[in-house]
Amino acid sequence: MRVAGRLNTDRCTRGTGAPGSAPDSKKVSTVPARHEMILTGSGESGAEEWVCPTCGRRMLLRWPPNYEKLILEHGDEAAIHVGGKGGLRIGQVAVAPAPAGEAPAGEAPAGEAATGEVPEAERQWLQANGIDWDDASA
Repeated sequence: MRVAGRLNTDRCTRGTGAPGSAPDSKKVSTVPARHEMILTGSGESGAEEWVCPTCGRRMLLRWPPNYEKLILEHGDEAAIHVGGKGGLRIGQVAVAPAPAGEAPAGEAPAGEAATGEVPEAERQWLQANGIDWDDASA
């Protein structure tokens, strides 16, 4: 990427490349960096201030119905900036079988037969939303 007449090498890396290529050839990543923005506060106007600790990007954000975004510091404009509030973060997830004698969530406990019946109120909701639960052709 050329910026002001010179090559921008911020996202270039040195590598060995393909067999037979020069060991000092440059490879350019086309995947933009991902920066996570952090909510630092909100003002009396209701606008929230978001900051990127990686590149220094700062912005004020007001949510609908009066949506507004004001960039205070541009930071790395090539990076993808993400963020969120009030949500749940999930890291690594491990899947393991249920211990012997314990039924997984939503299944009948050991020794009890599952009826497999859907309550009438739920059947009506399914039907009203275009789902024919009782259709034997499925």
